[in-house]
Amino acid sequence: MKKVVIILNIVVLLVIFSFYGCGIADQTNSGSGSDSSTTPSSGATTHIVEMTGNYEFVPSSLTIKQGDSVKWVVSGIKAHEVASGTVSEEGKGIPDGLWDSGKMASGSFAYTFNSTGTFPYYCNMHIDQGMIGAITVE
Repeated sequence: MKKVVIILNIVVLLVIFSFYGCGIADQTNSGSGSDSSTTPSSGATTHIVEMTGNYEFVPSSLTIKQGDSVKWVVSGIKAHEVASGTVSEEGKGIPDGLWDSGKMASGSFAYTFNSTGTFPYYCNMHIDQGMIGAITVE
């Protein structure tokens, strides 16, 4: 019986690690600390952007390196979302389909940037309050 439990635990761990390796871990919806960035062992950095109760992304503009990740964290009691794309002159979000966290009352959402360029984003629920930002990847 102990042997079966050990084997099942190993199988569960292997499944978890295989999902992580496939990139599913790039998108998370879990709690986080308030560090501005962390450095994984691979050399890539995860940068933190707070989504505040004042309808702001802090910082709203960020320059990172190719391969780095950005983790948007809800800080406060107001729900937010982070979606990639631009904002029209009429103040409507125009998604480009790269990422969309969906509505988050708490937790976080992460995205890994594997190509260079400038990536605008917004909170669709709070565009009218000016909740927009941009990530520049070098």
